[in-house]
Amino acid sequence: MYAGAARIEITPSKPVWMDGMLRNHPSEGVHDPLFACALVISNEPDMRGTVAIASADLCRLPEFLTSRVRQTVEANLGIPAVNIVIAAKHIHSGPITSGDSGARTEYSRFLAPEGEAESEYARFLRDALVQVICNAASRLRPVRAGFASGREATISQYRRLLADDGHVVMNWEPYPSEHLLGPLGPIDPELGVFNIVDMAGQMVCLLFNHAGHPNILSGDNYLISAEYPGFAERLLEKQLGGIAMFVNGANGTMDIDGLGPRTWAEMERIGHRLAQAVAETARGIEPAEGLPLRCASIRYHVPPRRITDAQLAWAEEILRVTGGKVQALADGAGDDYKAAVYKQLRDTQNREITVEQLCIGLGETALLSFPGELYTEIGLRIKAESPFDRTLVLGLANGYVGYVPTRKAMQEGGYGEDISEIEAEAEDIVMANSMSLLRRVHHS
Repeated sequence: MYAGAARIEITPSKPVWMDGMLRNHPSEGVHDPLFACALVISNEPDMRGTVAIASADLCRLPEFLTSRVRQTVEANLGIPAVNIVIAAKHIHSGPITSGDSGARTEYSRFLAPEGEAESEYARFLRDALVQVICNAASRLRPVRAGFASGREATISQYRRLLADDGHVVMNWEPYPSEHLLGPLGPIDPELGVFNIVDMAGQMVCLLFNHAGHPNILSGDNYLISAEYPGFAERLLEKQLGGIAMFVNGANGTMDIDGLGPRTWAEMERIGHRLAQAVAETARGIEPAEGLPLRCASIRYHVPPRRITDAQLAWAEEILRVTGGKVQALADGAGDDYKAAVYKQLRDTQNREITVEQLCIGLGETALLSFPGELYTEIGLRIKAESPFDRTLVLGLANGYVGYVPTRKAMQEGGYGEDISEIEAEAEDIVMANSMSLLRRVHHS
């Protein structure tokens, strides 16, 4: 087995509109730099049977951009585009990445104008992602590798709470605690760690996977930051060497304590806690040679959200009152944003939503990508029903289709359900195709 890893800085050089929160003006500076990391793994030194995983300090990546990067890498290196995963870490203090493509995603399409700074950044980012994968590939060398599962149950909470009157409260909303009955679902505390060392025992890459929302700094923050995953990576690299690389999981219902401190000190405290859990898990890994590597992919469609006549009428009335304007908020989104989403979904509800998933099998561990925010319940089902001993979901990878709620959650309602662009039956479609892909790779 051969592997190489690399890191490249992707901090914007000028003020840009930021993604992940409803903000009303561009960034004001840089608190800490943004990076993209890449890991290239191969069965052979000549790049046959090669896979690549890249992860960037960004909120989300549109499919048009990841496809361009993957095609360019294939042309330059010969790594098949269908063997390449490019994921966003879901950092809520980074730049919008859609540029002037028209492929606006979530918050950015209704609040942030398309400007030259954003277009310039999207072009720079595309080239940087290609470069970091090429850099990692140039460092291929014989390695030993191993996996382990740890646990970190204090960072991420289940953010959908049931009130005693039956409605859903998000965990960032102030609400009398005596009227809250508890969370509506489970958390996923699993911390997956993949440790790769060279034949001299030096760290090549430490890939770690955990489901969460890196948004400790709320929409009031206008400084670029890699948030708590970036802080954790820096700590791990200082302690263990090599490239530390965070990849998010099925994070659709996982979130920080939205009523806790929203400060830089809290961001560092959470990052330190995550790094400590990763280091403890990594200590239990004994890397081995010859880990079997295989990869396959699948493409399919999920149904777009159907907006009823009543929902459209409600949205049009809200838009009439607001004039179509969306107000900035520190957390979540108001009726003005929800109405804008409903109107756009009704106007485009005959479109096809394509999902592409990759499965990378490494021994008895599977890395399964998904281009959006799977609800954690779906991620847990995938892990439980997978034929592999251990399965990690790599979320927000190779595009972004938004939230994928469960049928149950769509019936209950709430923030993610209100703005989801996908119908409830997507849960079953995603499960069926994920299982089919996992079985295919496991049996190969």
